[in-house]
Amino acid sequence: MRNVRKMRRELTSQDDNKRQAVLGELELLGGSKITDVLQWDSAGNVYLTATDQLPDHVRRAIKKVKVTPNKDGQNSIEVEMHDKIAALRLLAKHHGLMEATDDTNRPSIIGINLHGPGSPVTTYEVKEEDDAS
Repeated sequence: MRNVRKMRRELTSQDDNKRQAVLGELELLGGSKITDVLQWDSAGNVYLTATDQLPDHVRRAIKKVKVTPNKDGQNSIEVEMHDKIAALRLLAKHHGLMEATDDTNRPSIIGINLHGPGSPVTTYEVKEEDDAS
């Protein structure tokens, strides 16, 4: 997957082609499943799908494949998919499906008291700009 920051910028781009390309890529990543790449049976045997049998959108959803030979002469294979939640979160934000954060319940004044050994108490108060004189 392309850099997330770049994809965020392109989602707000004035270039409709870029925006549609990013949306399409995010939709593919959001709809990907690990079972598109591998399957397992009730005995715990894992079967990888051959690369030439993987559709393009599934290949694009794979972030990393790591093959490590072990002492038995077998290969240990790890498949890592791109972050599906991040892709779905970007899509949800783009389509206005995420709630806006409500800052009304946050405190506007924060008090800090510092105590040191043998020193007087120092108090600092932080105010919002609207409350500042």
